[in-house]
Amino acid sequence: MSPGPTGKPSDLIHAPETPSGMQTVKTLAIDTSTRQSSLALFQGDQLLATDWLDTTVPTTQVITPTLKRLVDEVGWKPAELQLVVVAQGPGSFTGLRIGVMTAKTIAYVAGATTLGVNTLQAIATRCNEPVSSLHVIMDAQRNQFFHSHFERNEYGKYIPQAETRIVDQEAFYASLIAGESVTGPGLHNKHAMVPEGVRVLDENYWASTAEAVGRVGIADFLAGKSDDFWSLNPKYYRKSAAEEKLEADAS
Repeated sequence: MSPGPTGKPSDLIHAPETPSGMQTVKTLAIDTSTRQSSLALFQGDQLLATDWLDTTVPTTQVITPTLKRLVDEVGWKPAELQLVVVAQGPGSFTGLRIGVMTAKTIAYVAGATTLGVNTLQAIATRCNEPVSSLHVIMDAQRNQFFHSHFERNEYGKYIPQAETRIVDQEAFYASLIAGESVTGPGLHNKHAMVPEGVRVLDENYWASTAEAVGRVGIADFLAGKSDDFWSLNPKYYRKSAAEEKLEADAS
């Protein structure tokens, strides 16, 4: 077990019944959207192996050895992978670049399909409670959040109500309505600001995991979605501070 949160990065997420053609598909899921990164392997919709990456070692140095170990655990070869799912953003700029580049490299070698997943959608998927209106937030720095709002449908799936966007923290808290729920790593050290009547979900489920990324990606793949290998890139949802400075200097 690599250093990280207690236990495996695994969730009791309900997965829909898998068509017979999907039951043998070998999938790698990658989540490097935050400092606490993880990998997961699925066959069909069945989770076979998952683990956190060692946070004491740079991600670029630990991700390949961890993948090799997990693949060995399940008796596969990397070339047998058929689908590679990756957290595409929002998240750490560096982490997202590493994750997407790793996904593309592995997919190229294996001839696998690639698919990017919204990080906030993955976090919403970790909610196993019957919450009808769910807000997911992630720290975007500068007193802002990356934010997505989801509504739970009749099948228990959380459907995004709008594109992921950046919101000011104070404005976000002021917009919450009693009866709604909120989750996500943006709550760290800030959940006391949540208004009365708004439910804060269990802290153990605030972060994204490779299993959650894989669950979303596999469902999307079953729905006929995939991403063009050459155009798959991180989605940062904002320009870097360096890019904003260059634009300001040029204006």
